[in-house]
Amino acid sequence: MNEYLNYGIVARMAMSEAARADLYNGLSDLLGPERAETLMTHLPRYDAVEAATKSDVAVIRADIGVLESRLVSRLDRVETRLDGLGSRLDRLFLTLVAGFFVVVAAMAGVVFTTL
Repeated sequence: MNEYLNYGIVARMAMSEAARADLYNGLSDLLGPERAETLMTHLPRYDAVEAATKSDVAVIRADIGVLESRLVSRLDRVETRLDGLGSRLDRLFLTLVAGFFVVVAAMAGVVFTTL
């Protein structure tokens, strides 16, 4: 693992896969495969450049916040439209029921007047 001293802080950089394989082979020759594997499990496999920073997380959180507010706004509009649709369906149902009674009454009137 590459280390360098920067203002009194030791920084560690992830190693390449070739360097990992070379280290494992050297450790395996020196300590045996089982101990080499145990040591290798404690070394990071990722490149430090790929790790998310606190500022990366803050940007993502802000993006999620914007998306959340847009989603809430859109859901509010959908809810309003559904409420309007419900009212229209209620009126349509009442109209159909009233029409049904008118048809039944007319049919009853025709039946009773022909008797």
